[in-house]
Amino acid sequence: MHCRNTKKALTPVRSTGILICIAIAVSLATLAWMNGLPTPDIQTEDLQVTSHQLGSNFSFVDVTLYNSGTQSAKIKSITVNSQPTIVAYIDGTNQINIGESVIVRIANAFVPEEAYQIEVQTARGSKFVYTVTG
Repeated sequence: MHCRNTKKALTPVRSTGILICIAIAVSLATLAWMNGLPTPDIQTEDLQVTSHQLGSNFSFVDVTLYNSGTQSAKIKSITVNSQPTIVAYIDGTNQINIGESVIVRIANAFVPEEAYQIEVQTARGSKFVYTVTG
């Protein structure tokens, strides 16, 4: 006996194929949308000590700082072993542009063969620590 009102449905293979195509289309649309979003410019300060030279009688150290970051850095403070110190700019100012160096003279009573931590803090709050041995 044959029923006249039987309707044909999609086979499981065809319905699975349609679902896969929909998933790929949604993924591609999401990818296109994400690529269209603006990306923030990530700018960083990166001060590196390229050299240091102890002065006569170990009364100061000249430190050369190089800005290898992606934005200029402004030096806010410099401490030696977490203590404030007297700083003089021998070559340059406290504003270090990208790719530039500055020589800073740091006054302190350095003792031979002792290690000192010099911490440079920028106006944006970044801290860079360098160890100098007297």
